Amino acid sequence: MTQNRQKQHENSSRIGGERRVDDAARIANALEKRGHVSMRVHGTSMLPWVRPGNIALIRQTSIENVRCGDIVLFRRDTHLFVHRIVEKRGLLDTTQLFSKGDAHPTSDGLVEEGQLLGRVVRIYKNGDGIDLDAPGQLALGLLMSKLSLHSRYWYPLAKFVAIVTRPMRRLIRPRRVAKLAVR
Repeated sequence: MTQNRQKQHENSSRIGGERRVDDAARIANALEKRGHVSMRVHGTSMLPWVRPGNIALIRQTSIENVRCGDIVLFRRDTHLFVHRIVEKRGLLDTTQLFSKGDAHPTSDGLVEEGQLLGRVVRIYKNGDGIDLDAPGQLALGLLMSKLSLHSRYWYPLAKFVAIVTRPMRRLIRPRRVAKLAVR
């Protein structure tokens, strides 16, 4: 194996089953050059609202243009995070953002301006696009940011309900699809 090929193989090894070592730098550079980037979401930190495999369309933004409830992309070292802003403090010149994965029990802490890469403006789930700038989605995002602060209490219950009702939902879903096909 040549030296270049060996170095490329080392850089492409995965960390923790998620992204490659140099993906964070490549995505940050692409976002800076183009102003937007699409990427597949990995991990389960945003369940149940954003699932692994969903595609996120991210636009570059500044800290002043982020609202409480927005889902953002930020970078810490070689890791990328797509998490929700659950708290915004301060005035325009001293704005502080705090993020959290919806399924995590605690906040990630302060997202510094240099760590913020962009804001998720659209999520693609099973081919359907969800515009996160639509008024209803903005309201839902704000509600989710408030609920997310207390997810250590409600998330285990929601997960239990999802597991218990899964067989019933599987029976109902094929009928709904069949009815749509008949129309």
